[in-house]
Amino acid sequence: MKNIFLIYILMFISIIYLSSCQIDVKEKINKKDFNLSETENIDKIIMSDKAGNIITLEKEKEEWIINSKYPVWKRQIEYTLNVMKDIRIKSSVSEQKTNLVEEIIATTGVKVEIFEGEEKIKSYYIGGNTSDHQGTYMIMENAENAYVMHIPDRHPGILNPKYGIEGIYVNENVWREPIIINIIPKEISEVKVIDFINQEQSFTINIKNKTLADFRNNEILIDNRKYNEFASFFSNLQCGIYKSDLNPEDFILSKKIYITNNNRTDSLIVYDITKIQKTQKEYNSTVENLYAKWNNSDMVIIQKNIFNKVLITLDEIKE
Repeated sequence: MKNIFLIYILMFISIIYLSSCQIDVKEKINKKDFNLSETENIDKIIMSDKAGNIITLEKEKEEWIINSKYPVWKRQIEYTLNVMKDIRIKSSVSEQKTNLVEEIIATTGVKVEIFEGEEKIKSYYIGGNTSDHQGTYMIMENAENAYVMHIPDRHPGILNPKYGIEGIYVNENVWREPIIINIIPKEISEVKVIDFINQEQSFTINIKNKTLADFRNNEILIDNRKYNEFASFFSNLQCGIYKSDLNPEDFILSKKIYITNNNRTDSLIVYDITKIQKTQKEYNSTVENLYAKWNNSDMVIIQKNIFNKVLITLDEIKE
């Protein structure tokens, strides 16, 4: 009888203990500590959207890699890590909006998981933005309440782009280290430009021998200072975002540029959009863009105002 009584006491104590543990877990889940006190030990971030897209950012020694394939853009990862430290709760969600906000997060929210080694130290969802664009709805994983998050004194207040999120989707191309064409001018010996729009504007310019020839190989005299000036144009040319899903055959081949330098030849293949593409929203931009491949890379966006100096015609060189 005493043994049965003792068993009941132990069961009662176990129930009390387990209940207290559940309360502690719930309180831990409901903490409002979205931000990180420090990010130096973060070595993995996983982001996933409701469309099934997943990106994994992993730190290998001092470099970050995305999806075990590409170097991560250093400026983007440093910026996002700082955002993770700086985010704060701006306000709770009003009672009238609670159900709507939670539904939006449940259907379109992007999940962010942050790791130190094998330990997951943060996990939350990033939802839509407030109507005044001064905050973004976020909720901790397994928590009950969403909050309006922001970074104090930083405008605009929306957080999605600061995490490299495009609307409600994650995209590995946003995180890839951009191509920067940066050739030392004195190492360039020759540049050959093939113009597919206007063949007569094709030319070959020999920087070393200071000669210029048209597409028929007729030599053209120009000021000797123009050779080194043209060579200097291939410095600090930053390409835009990768567009690996685009097919070059869907675009108009504009130019092929071959730069011989330091015993190697680099290639810049430039494409323009078609008349039909000009009517499509996805190709409209406030900045005039072209598309390109550098040394057989994936397609990338290039801005005309940055690359125009290397896309000049034969007539423009002669002038």
